[in-house]
Amino acid sequence: MAPWEAQRRRLAAQRDAIRGRLERSGQYGLNDSMQDQLGELSLYDNHPADIGDELFERSKDLALRDRDKLVLQEIERALAAIEDGSYGRCAACGQAIPAERLEAYPAATLCVVCKQAEEAQRPDAQRPVEESFLWPGFGRTDLDRRDAAAFDGEDAWQAVARFNERRFDYESEGLDDEPGYPFS
Repeated sequence: MAPWEAQRRRLAAQRDAIRGRLERSGQYGLNDSMQDQLGELSLYDNHPADIGDELFERSKDLALRDRDKLVLQEIERALAAIEDGSYGRCAACGQAIPAERLEAYPAATLCVVCKQAEEAQRPDAQRPVEESFLWPGFGRTDLDRRDAAAFDGEDAWQAVARFNERRFDYESEGLDDEPGYPFS
């Protein structure tokens, strides 16, 4: 039996499972538009919280699909390393990767020390790019502390917050605010 045959079989089984999951899920339904996936004729008449739920589920599906694709790439790299004879050696420092690490995570191409160093170099690299534009939020255009009467970021947030303000059901329009019985 080849030296890494057990790991090769485990990696091939994981690869086949991920490929099957991606095929069965239809890429988690992400090939269709959100409106088609929901089956709604119009999204305008839905409450924002309903659309928020759907958007959350959609972003979760994106993350799951991206994670599957990333793990699939790692598995393919490890299988290629088994084929070319470099499996079990750290791709960064060339030292042998401990058998325990390969047993726990057969797709590992870096030793623990190099993996920790790689992750320490770029702590924010895995954050969404949008976050760099969000900081410091609406505060960056806050003109209240200056002597300015312009429409700033805080005013924009207040306008958006008022847009879909819902009262309690018992306060909805058309109900009688007067105590007593109707038509008496």
